[in-house]
Amino acid sequence: MSVIKEFLEQYSKQYDYYSELAETGANLLEQELERRGIKAIVSFRAKRPDRLDEKLKRRNEKSAYKDVINIYEDIVDLAGVRVALYFPKDREVVDEIINFLFLVRKKNNFPQQSYQPKFEKRFSGYWASHYRVNLQNTSQNTKRYESVLFEIQVASVLMHAWSEVEHDLVYKPLAGDLSEEELAILDEINGLVLIGEIALERLQKAITKRTKEKDNISNRYQLTSFITSSLNNSYISKLKLGDTKILFNYLKDNSSISANELADYLNKINQDENETITDQLLLMIINDSYKSSENNLNLSNYLKYSLGENRDVSGFELFIKAWILLEKAVSLIQNDNSRQNKKFATAKFEFLVSKQIITREESLELNYLKKSRRNLLHGVETPTDYQLHAMYIRFLTLTEKIISSILSDNDRDYLLREIGTMRTESSQSRITFMQ
Repeated sequence: MSVIKEFLEQYSKQYDYYSELAETGANLLEQELERRGIKAIVSFRAKRPDRLDEKLKRRNEKSAYKDVINIYEDIVDLAGVRVALYFPKDREVVDEIINFLFLVRKKNNFPQQSYQPKFEKRFSGYWASHYRVNLQNTSQNTKRYESVLFEIQVASVLMHAWSEVEHDLVYKPLAGDLSEEELAILDEINGLVLIGEIALERLQKAITKRTKEKDNISNRYQLTSFITSSLNNSYISKLKLGDTKILFNYLKDNSSISANELADYLNKINQDENETITDQLLLMIINDSYKSSENNLNLSNYLKYSLGENRDVSGFELFIKAWILLEKAVSLIQNDNSRQNKKFATAKFEFLVSKQIITREESLELNYLKKSRRNLLHGVETPTDYQLHAMYIRFLTLTEKIISSILSDNDRDYLLREIGTMRTESSQSRITFMQ
């Protein structure tokens, strides 16, 4: 029995396994793309044994396979997922999502300079990103798929359509060898596709312009497109977009935040911060709405989305508000009193250590509590009521210490009164803080 035949017999028995692996990967991607507000068509497949037979025979002629393992190592896309994007610019965001969901072993960006086409093309050919990945952190039901690589191809809907036609005509002998005229026509179509991608990018910008003119963002897809189209490419490549769902959940109950105001917040996004773009936006909006009773209700509603209806959110809300006071205190100490025309910035505790306002150990405590705040906003690893109370009381103590270092009597007294009010509110909470 030949090596190819032996492989195909083995693979035919595993075909359902590879198809289920591809479907699992596609479902994870589709859910996250929808969550982040990315318009795309996601499809999946396992390579058909009959088509694979033809491919293996062609590759075997160039370099003979030694054994079955050699074939498995050579053919890395037995299971494959395709992401066809409505807007080519979203490739950067999809890259972030793929690295978040999967263990990426290798990434190839096309076109590759080393690639030599069969025909002297005028246009640049296939524009896409290919990933070889493994599933990770899966449930018990899908654990058995983690050890096998599968491929994810990301390109625009137009590019995927063109590449499918070119691949079947040029690289598969189903229609015979193409003439020079036919190859030229394919190249011409590629040029039209590249123009089409430019048009799609312009369309995305036009949608953003219309959204801004109407001053209304009605869904997650509009929100994501508004953010990515408004920011320079360098922001998207350097910073992670983050989870647009958490921002949209806050905004949909906050009719006072218009598209134009959101654009103003986008102008304050800071490339030097570790926070994601959506986290920076959310924190700026929450910080600026601290004294508004309407926006306090928005924060409460948002926490119910992330934590669930069955949890009392009053303690979590107090914890977030306490952070706003801390941020104000640190900005005052750093003589950075005005947020209005400045880039977003989080409190830097190392600065407070250098000024001998807090100790190194206390700065580590605050950084840990900062991580807890992020988890609260994302609805992950939420503490018990008892743990939250202990964290909150300790946090207020550290915040009071920092506020006491503010030179301005008016600013210091105002923030200390706010801390006193929060202590009273926490002691009156009937459920969240079990005292």
